[in-house]
Amino acid sequence: MKKHYAGSSRKLFIGAMTLVAAAGSLSAQNPDPNQTFEQVVSGMQPIRWFDFRAGGNSSNLAALSQNFSPYGIAGTNPTHQEWEAYQTFNPDNFRFYSDGLYLTATLPWWGGMWPGGIASGQIWMKEGFAPNMTGYNTYAIMIRMKASPIKGAWSQSWLYSRDWWGNDGSEIDNPEVMNSAYQNQYDWTGYNHGPGDGGVFFDKRTNPWTWNPGVDFSADYHNFELVWTPNATYKYVDGQLILGQQFWWTATSPAQLGVGLAVGSNEIDLPGLIPASWGDFPSSVGVQYITVWAK
Repeated sequence: MKKHYAGSSRKLFIGAMTLVAAAGSLSAQNPDPNQTFEQVVSGMQPIRWFDFRAGGNSSNLAALSQNFSPYGIAGTNPTHQEWEAYQTFNPDNFRFYSDGLYLTATLPWWGGMWPGGIASGQIWMKEGFAPNMTGYNTYAIMIRMKASPIKGAWSQSWLYSRDWWGNDGSEIDNPEVMNSAYQNQYDWTGYNHGPGDGGVFFDKRTNPWTWNPGVDFSADYHNFELVWTPNATYKYVDGQLILGQQFWWTATSPAQLGVGLAVGSNEIDLPGLIPASWGDFPSSVGVQYITVWAK
């Protein structure tokens, strides 16, 4: 999975919003960029709902394992020279509290602040989705999530091929919150990758890499939302459209939804993504619920 970061030579866009000619090639059935996420999904059917809060339908490890796996396409191998070792479902790295599931990075007795020494948790939905591949033309996904505040944390949710034989690098990210050299828990990023990555037609980011609304995404829960059509992705935060981009899913397998907490990396393209203190652990990504709509 390819990633990007905000470099030191940040330049503000001229104007917060950018609409470009690429929008002209989108289907008339695509959502209006002037609509909120709530307005867009009002015409769609909710098809999946996972509530991780106390009393919810996914509020313990047994219920979680019915619809989610702790491993996606990468299996147990960390990507990007990351320091975490993702764990099977257990009560230490998958902690349930009244307000939701906490995917938790810890320093276990066998580990420490070095590559492979951090235990962490991630969840991958077993079911796959893709427009015009899995029964519907358009999907919408909302994840209510709270990022980790510690240095070196990489709080993330993304869509990636469910099957290794269908993988061509197609990927949709929303969000990635990286506490590294040039960005932190106040910065949202959400990139697309793969052969079908196309032009941006709506852009409200603060600079070419991130959107910084002056909000600490680790202080409270926020809604990170995606509308995915056959030829575009629309990425929202708390109902507000931040980035619209042409995109075609070219993988031969449907996408699997993942949420996780990575910590640390030696990759040269991820400067400063290194934890700073033993005292920062344990640290978590909180997830309250995930909803999927379709039409």
